[in-house]
Amino acid sequence: MINLSSKTRGFSVLALVSLLAACTQPTGLVNVASSPAEDRSIEALRDDTAITFNINEILLGEKYRDLFAEISTDSYERVVMLTGTVKFAQNKQRATDLVRGVKGVSRIVNALQVTSDYGVGAAANDLWVETKLKVLLLGTKDIRSINYRWRSVNGTVYLIGAGRSRQELNTVIDVIRKTKWVKRVVNHAWVRPPKVQ
Repeated sequence: MINLSSKTRGFSVLALVSLLAACTQPTGLVNVASSPAEDRSIEALRDDTAITFNINEILLGEKYRDLFAEISTDSYERVVMLTGTVKFAQNKQRATDLVRGVKGVSRIVNALQVTSDYGVGAAANDLWVETKLKVLLLGTKDIRSINYRWRSVNGTVYLIGAGRSRQELNTVIDVIRKTKWVKRVVNHAWVRPPKVQ
């Protein structure tokens, strides 16, 4: 048996999660790779990594495998946001049931859209929106975009994460709202309480 240091094990888990996440999330690799620079605590980062890993592991299992390609999972400070499209309403409920059984999850945001009309064109537009937002938010003054996660589904952008102030969060939402091909913004992000000195 190979004896890995805790740092090596942690990096290996992080790398595996990023690869799994990248299968269903266009920007998953960048999100995981940049995590150490976030305002999340090490404990929250560790918990979110474990939550994402556990959800992907369950999605790869026999019971939920049919949902793997349809669902994107983002976990931020133990809040899990599910996005994507499913063809049947019962699959949306199944996804909630799956996440409810994962240890450490404090809240579930199930933003899955039930539709059978989601083609290559819509998927390409959504990928463009997500990538464009990464560039726009990174270049916007006084925003730490690394503290947010967003997904575009049929032109609706869903947002989670923790802003440093109400003004920052409002600016993030405004940038998203003004981006080409964005029809609507659904905000589930919050303002982080100030640190006690």
